[in-house]
Amino acid sequence: MIDTHCHIIPGVDDGPSTYEGALRMAAAAVKEGIHTIIATPHHATKRYTNTARKIQRRVTALNAKLNKNKIRLKIYPGQEYRLSENYRSEHRAGRLLTLAGSSYLLVELPSRGIPGYFHDFLTYMKQQGVLAVIAHPERNLGIMGNPDQVLDWIEEHGVRLQVTTQSLIGFFGEEVQKTASYLCRKRWIHFIGSDAHNTVRRSFYTKEGYDAVERLCGPAYLQALQHHAAQIIVGGRIGNLHT
Repeated sequence: MIDTHCHIIPGVDDGPSTYEGALRMAAAAVKEGIHTIIATPHHATKRYTNTARKIQRRVTALNAKLNKNKIRLKIYPGQEYRLSENYRSEHRAGRLLTLAGSSYLLVELPSRGIPGYFHDFLTYMKQQGVLAVIAHPERNLGIMGNPDQVLDWIEEHGVRLQVTTQSLIGFFGEEVQKTASYLCRKRWIHFIGSDAHNTVRRSFYTKEGYDAVERLCGPAYLQALQHHAAQIIVGGRIGNLHT
């Protein structure tokens, strides 16, 4: 299995603070059947700045630690970019980092709603050959209030959506779980990620999340999400699943 959203790099955000913590997460991931992780530290939040260059260095160091400790897990570089009005300067300065070198950028929307500049952002990034993957859309209040709006983003702007295992199993409450389930049933979700931060409260919950998707939409849909994750690693394009 491939995890497309994980805060495993130590000492850069609210994930593990030490390499020991990162290695515990890695061992837990392998135990759950995960063989590949795209590391997605927070970037451009009030607390965290993790530029493309910094992340790439840290991923190289973490992979070396994994090899030394004989943990059979591969880490690829990625980023969870907190969308702001500074997206043009962030991109032009080379601070943004796509998922595993693909054309897809993991984007976290402000939790309270959809910014007025969101569509301008999508247009700009598409012109640069980059498409947005919205991280945990089910936790955004604007989407929770009107989930059907994402269909236009998907069809007109090439947006892809990533649900998290924790949301699917009710970790963030009933309303978030309800929105996550709705988006899945509509086949508007393109990826499933753990958004794991540690091995305690914010762990992977991979089996539980996958089981939830299979119950909601059947095994073929789950297999399609897994295929999308593999396509990200090899630089492929991610198609739509809804009809």
